[in-house]
Amino acid sequence: MSTRAWLDPKEHSVEGHTMQCILTFNGNIIWGPKSCHDNTTQLRDALNKADPRFNLILMDKPKTVEGHTAYISVSNGDHVYLDKLSTHDNMTELCKAVYDAQQQ
Repeated sequence: MSTRAWLDPKEHSVEGHTMQCILTFNGNIIWGPKSCHDNTTQLRDALNKADPRFNLILMDKPKTVEGHTAYISVSNGDHVYLDKLSTHDNMTELCKAVYDAQQQ
């Protein structure tokens, strides 16, 4: 079974971002650094539970205010580990990184 991350559209909202994150796969950086919200811990935990080879490293940064226009979800097989966490539409890059990492 492979881990899947995907986006769904949502109404625009504005969120304060106090973190930045980097996605690793088997210890190698495959995405980031990118600005993120403190609730990104939920995405980190979901990716790691779906496949422990993924690790989303979170670091503090000065606060910025950014818009969210998408939800991100994570699954592996029939199990959904994260269901519609508010995020940016540019997280398609993270979804692609998750897919690409598993193809190697």
